[in-house]
Amino acid sequence: MQIESLLTKAVRKRETLLADAATNCCRLFNGAGDGVPGLTIDRYGDYILMQYFDEGLAPATGDILAAITRVIPLLPERPLGILLKKRLKPDDTRDIASAMKSVVLEGAEPPGGYCVRQNGILAAVDLVGGQSTGIFLDMREVRDRLAGYYRSSDTMLNLFSYTGLFSVHAVRNGITGAVNVDLSKGVLERAKENYRLNGLKVDERDFIYGDSLEWTRRFTKKGKNFTLVIFDPPTFSRNRRRTFSTKKNFQGSLDLLNGLVEDGFVLTSVNSYSITRDEYLSFHPKGWELEFIANESSDFTHGGNPYLKAGLWRIKNS
Repeated sequence: MQIESLLTKAVRKRETLLADAATNCCRLFNGAGDGVPGLTIDRYGDYILMQYFDEGLAPATGDILAAITRVIPLLPERPLGILLKKRLKPDDTRDIASAMKSVVLEGAEPPGGYCVRQNGILAAVDLVGGQSTGIFLDMREVRDRLAGYYRSSDTMLNLFSYTGLFSVHAVRNGITGAVNVDLSKGVLERAKENYRLNGLKVDERDFIYGDSLEWTRRFTKKGKNFTLVIFDPPTFSRNRRRTFSTKKNFQGSLDLLNGLVEDGFVLTSVNSYSITRDEYLSFHPKGWELEFIANESSDFTHGGNPYLKAGLWRIKNS
């Protein structure tokens, strides 16, 4: 495995992004797209996070770490720590949290509440626990494109809001306000923290715990109207009342949004190789006009079809 030469080539391709003052987190190495299937390497400010999606990479850990050390001069600053997370299915599925916990290979572990910067906004990230760090690096370019559609009169609904970064970006860039809905109280607390980090007022009414589709129905019954809706659901999720599958439920869910937007926009997203671009487009109601479609950010290099399809759609019901 010529990991050093592959990593050097990958980092050099990202020189412009690494010099961007508005963003200090990105993907440095993206698996098969950069030459090693199952391996990703991300920069989070002062820290590097390696992730294995293939158990066969474990014996090469020393070589990969050595390669990272040798390409450090190409980075804006020397990292304070290099971490490894194994994204493999654990033998004991009852203890997934422990199995997914990152280990420090070199340097120090990030402090609690560590923050990075993306699109000019701050985001608290957890590089140690769980699968997701709290920020989706692949959405950077989607947010950049979306910024041109913000209006000062807009009120945004952020469904499946996760840590609220779409909302933070929108409010910081001019819209009036945003309502965040998610089925996890934990991520809503993290969303509030991201608001505070960016100097935004935290109004408890803007953070709603519950099922996003159920709240869509409630808002419609109340005659609530939004000028921008973010619909970025997980590929698959389950709660006590329902199971959501992009393949089965995405199209029907979009029909619900017609009652929430009279004259505005909806950003929809699917995150799956198994759903083609044409299939994604076919999910949307007739009469919705496509403004743009985007894929994962350019640092997520790939040799085939992109997994992310994110489109901004114009709705005119008035």
